[in-house]
Amino acid sequence: SAFARDCNIPLTLRGTWFYRENRVYHTTEINADSMSGRGYCVASNSSAAEYNMVFKEDTSSCYHCVKFYVRTVNILEKVESGCINLRQNELPTLENVCRSVTPDMQLITLFLENFVPVNCRSGLEGVWQFAYQDRYRNTGECDHPNAMIESCQTAGSQFLISNQKFTINYRKCETIKESFDGSVEYSCLGDWFVGKNHFFAVANTKESRKDEKYRCFLKNRDDDLYMGQSDTPECNKLKSVEQSPVRFRLTPVKNEIVVPGCNLPQNFTGDWINTANIDADVVINQTHIIETWHPDVGRYRQTIYVCREQRGTRFLMTRQNVDGCQKDFICFDFVPRHHNIIRYRKSVALSIDDFSTVCSWARFPGRAEWRYDLLLTKHPTPIRWPVAGMFSFAQKGYLPFSQQIRGGITDAPRPEVNCRNNVSVAYVCDTEQRDLFIDVDYCADVDHLGRPVDIYTKDPVPIRCPVAGKFKFDQKGDIPFETRILGGITESPRPDVYCKQNISDFSVCDTEQKEIAIKENYCLSVDYKGRPVDIYSDPDYKLKCIGFWKENFRSYLITYDELDAFSKYRCWVYQRADLTKVLLSQALGPFCSVRQEVTSWNYTEGAAVALKMEEYERERDQCPMNFDDGTNPWSTQEAYIQVFRFGRSGASKLFTFSIPLVIIWKLFAFAAY
Repeated sequence: SAFARDCNIPLTLRGTWFYRENRVYHTTEINADSMSGRGYCVASNSSAAEYNMVFKEDTSSCYHCVKFYVRTVNILEKVESGCINLRQNELPTLENVCRSVTPDMQLITLFLENFVPVNCRSGLEGVWQFAYQDRYRNTGECDHPNAMIESCQTAGSQFLISNQKFTINYRKCETIKESFDGSVEYSCLGDWFVGKNHFFAVANTKESRKDEKYRCFLKNRDDDLYMGQSDTPECNKLKSVEQSPVRFRLTPVKNEIVVPGCNLPQNFTGDWINTANIDADVVINQTHIIETWHPDVGRYRQTIYVCREQRGTRFLMTRQNVDGCQKDFICFDFVPRHHNIIRYRKSVALSIDDFSTVCSWARFPGRAEWRYDLLLTKHPTPIRWPVAGMFSFAQKGYLPFSQQIRGGITDAPRPEVNCRNNVSVAYVCDTEQRDLFIDVDYCADVDHLGRPVDIYTKDPVPIRCPVAGKFKFDQKGDIPFETRILGGITESPRPDVYCKQNISDFSVCDTEQKEIAIKENYCLSVDYKGRPVDIYSDPDYKLKCIGFWKENFRSYLITYDELDAFSKYRCWVYQRADLTKVLLSQALGPFCSVRQEVTSWNYTEGAAVALKMEEYERERDQCPMNFDDGTNPWSTQEAYIQVFRFGRSGASKLFTFSIPLVIIWKLFAFAAY
């Protein structure tokens, strides 16, 4: 700290200031070396925006310690010691005079009378419909649909004063006698934070009485949909929004109504999840895209896109921003919807609405590494898996599949099966190939008839996928699949099964091949009849396929797992390695990085785990293999029946059906002798 007899008061503190203290209004003037009512400055120090000063009165031996906090160019807050009389030979230093000034003392707000308005954007920006309650006049809340707060700034305006004011339009409520019709215009004096409390001070532009001219407002950083206002020129009365003399409840609205000029594709209508902002809810209708997200509980932000013009796959949209003031223009490049997925790109936002300018290909960022963002339907309809069948697998990654019990505790105790062959399995074996089951600890043993030993294995729920069949796999990654019990504890104890061979199983074996089942530790052993020994195993993971496609020579798959605590939607990169082998890489979230490949297994490439799968369907598994690389995701053909005819009739015939049925039917017709 610095000490000086003739201290120089900085320019930021100088001027004529108005304030209220102990219910009395005061005006004080601070110049280069003195403060009215306190005397001349004899000592000072400063730290950032805090100034400590000692003043001595001219007509007495009183010293005053005043601590100033510079909040804005127009606002000061102070605490002071009052009159301090020093002992003989005691120097008027800051340490001696300011001993009685403590951090818990009441702050007094000083308003600069010759204030300089500042831009309102940092303090208050947007358009809101509001309801308000004046706690000292009435107990009810006045909520009128036309009561508005308008604080909009015009970028680049030559009239700066228009960006330094906002208006509160009050409307009378019939049930509140003290309510009124009228508008109040305020000039912004600046804003500041104290912890999470956001203060901003204003001056009524139409008021000449000082005690009615200056006011303080308070918002909380965690809940800015409520706002408090003081009823006197004092900020210290605002301890919290709830305890403020006047409380506002704000509802964001848009400042302008934009008339649509085109229609979005009809199959876009519905509720969606934006993988670029997973916390956002996206609602699409015929002309609008409304994106709403919640920064935390109780707050929300909303951006509205309105369709203006369409040419081919590009749509020029008007974007009404979060604050409801400005609007700009942005271009969407949509890929026609397939399955439960909309792929799109967005251009940079511009202030002009010329299609050839906004939708120019040069306006789309990314250059060589550009990729489509994804919209995933909020309530996905299962489709056939691109990979179906029953697989054992090995996994590697930070988040491996683990054992769990789906749905909680099992209904009844289960006998323990001694399994000699546990594997991790994943299978898509349902009729429509739409359910993926993953069991990280699956007993592959069978009895002497070739039947599974674990007779409590649950039948998969029908759904469909691009990869179907039964695979064993190896895994590597930051998040590998782990053995777990879906839903919690089993309903009953299970018998211990001795297993000679354990694998990781990846199966898509339901009739429609729409669900993947993964079991990280699956018993592959069978009894002397070829039946699985472990008849009690449930999959550790069940994933539903909701979409797949091919982009940049890579096949992508989106799965849905309602029990996934991190992200219900997951992106996969998949590829067929040879006739019976498939490679997969699971992403950390609902979208795949441009760098992610089928061998990616850690966070540096956006992956959680990589699987190397080998098809191992056995006779009793009834899990036909299927693979679709996603080249044509719009295809609706789901079933093929091959009929072979031998003998004199000769030719075989191929029948294609659009029903969800996967059957290979061999008919052997022998000629009569």
